Amino acid sequence: MKVLIVDDEADLREMLAEQLRMEGVETLEAANGLECLWEVKHQQLDAIVLDLTMPRLGGLEALKRIHKFAPRIRVFVLTASAEPADHQAARALGAAEVYTKPYDLAAFARAIAARATPPVVAAAASRTAS
Repeated sequence: MKVLIVDDEADLREMLAEQLRMEGVETLEAANGLECLWEVKHQQLDAIVLDLTMPRLGGLEALKRIHKFAPRIRVFVLTASAEPADHQAARALGAAEVYTKPYDLAAFARAIAARATPPVVAAAASRTAS
């Protein structure tokens, strides 16, 4: 499983990447929405953890574009905004889940690792195992 972490806070990206690696997840990092889109076009990703407020290209605009390129990628929004309108906008654009900072890093990493694989893929794998 490969997850892209997109946040303009380098320390947060590194801590989350380390937690996800402890869960057995391969990680990549991007500092803004433009870097995120480049990775989406050039990598086979299972999921993205996406901040909403970033320079160059914010999370909501990146989310719109991500689903044009790769609609199967699950996107988990991680934001400092507690505004219901921001959460609703992210969900309307296809976010699988919206989490508010601060959060329990280890619990968040476990939740992302467990939910990063799209349900269609997981269902197909369980049929194959039967």
